[in-house]
Amino acid sequence: MTMNIKQMLEITAGEMPENTAVVLGAQRVSYRELDEASNRLANALVDLGVKKGDHVAILMSRIPDWVISYFGIVKAGAAGVLLDTRAKVPELELQLRESDSMILITEERFSLTLSPVLPSIAALEHVLEVGTDAYREMLARSSPTSPSVDIDDEDEAVIFYTLGVLGKQKGIVHTHASLTSVLSAVVPRMELEKEDVVLGLVPFHYLLGFGITVLMPIMKGATMVILPHFSSKNLLETVEREKATMLIGVPASFNALTRIEEEVIRGYDLSSLRATLSAGAKSSAYFFEMLENKFHVTACEIYGLTELLAVTLGDISNHKLGTAGRPLAELRVLDKEGREVPRGQVGEAVARAPWMMKEYYKEPELTARVIRDGWFYTGDLVRIDDDGYVEYVEKMSSIIVPSGGVKILPEAVEEVLLGHPAVAETAYVGVVDDYKGQIPTAYIVIRDGQSTTVDEIRDFCRQRMAEYKVPKQINIVDSLPRTPSGQIDRRLLSGIDAR
Repeated sequence: MTMNIKQMLEITAGEMPENTAVVLGAQRVSYRELDEASNRLANALVDLGVKKGDHVAILMSRIPDWVISYFGIVKAGAAGVLLDTRAKVPELELQLRESDSMILITEERFSLTLSPVLPSIAALEHVLEVGTDAYREMLARSSPTSPSVDIDDEDEAVIFYTLGVLGKQKGIVHTHASLTSVLSAVVPRMELEKEDVVLGLVPFHYLLGFGITVLMPIMKGATMVILPHFSSKNLLETVEREKATMLIGVPASFNALTRIEEEVIRGYDLSSLRATLSAGAKSSAYFFEMLENKFHVTACEIYGLTELLAVTLGDISNHKLGTAGRPLAELRVLDKEGREVPRGQVGEAVARAPWMMKEYYKEPELTARVIRDGWFYTGDLVRIDDDGYVEYVEKMSSIIVPSGGVKILPEAVEEVLLGHPAVAETAYVGVVDDYKGQIPTAYIVIRDGQSTTVDEIRDFCRQRMAEYKVPKQINIVDSLPRTPSGQIDRRLLSGIDAR
């Protein structure tokens, strides 16, 4: 039996209404409360003119209202546009405009920051600020019963904004069917049950935070626990207090956990933990073996892209450290001529599955570049070992993927750096580090007669881009290395050739 996202919550709420759905500190929301609150919002959105197929944006912290808002949006027949709270005003303005969002659901602090640009966004009709008296009164007037909106499996459910494969910020559209089909494949392999408590370490606008931390527990009636600020102490206390069974995060978070002293770990009751699930960047077999031994968990890994939600999965009963598991999608590994490579050799991952994106929003030409004859060309280099496990090697493009899992387009950062009056030339690369993954690093050549400092350049960047894009390291150099054709040798700067 197929179901859509709306039905998924309603079925779970009907079967186990008093199970805890969302936890944030002392705040607890049951499935009945989640269902009714999202119904109230859905009806309010319909009253504001939202129709099936419209787009409603979410810009807010990881709080229970984020989850309520998303389900309210899909119950109204709309698609949720998931925005990054760390993005700067120009980035958010562009995404709101390009996504044709007619309503923005946010917090007062974000709407204040955006207030200079919101009136100029033609399609945007309303801004709803959660937590305000006006918002609470709107929900109180609204019906707690589900609106009568017919939702088809192929209707749009969500739009993610990401660099994606082609290195251009764009909206990636997924349907109800693509989301529920991947959940149906992943949930059984993670052996998730209603007794599980899933603790997520990733923002909800990311695929991993949205798909695994939010949607996966709801399919089974499990509990999602929000950890707003990551620290080892905060995490250990939360695992003990909530009896968390599964941690969802990126390699950087799990690498940090391995550095906690055994004596500190023994000070907490972590016996409830049974598994971790990592994605977003290449993991280290060394650190994940330490993670398994220190915390007595099964360290699982999923490899996917926002466009193709899961390509491989190393699950509870079938995983191999240092790999991303075995194919979950239909997978081919091709050389530059489009021929399949033998086992053990590196090639581009090309895959297809029912959970592939519908499209890049309003970008048919870009969509056609990555989806060819029903196959998605990932731009990722992988190899399959003799046992059938897939190892992620690197991206074919220059996109930087730190261990935190975000994607950074070097050219966009270089454009900002070149706007500094003292910068003559620059290269922004991911320097390879076994522990931290790729470290975003800027190499800078100073103009003759000019001077600047690393701190000045970093402050210049912070005023113009999201914090995660700001170079973690800045090296001022006399010149940049070149390839025989005269291009900047990014591989040499990143240290890939030295490995």
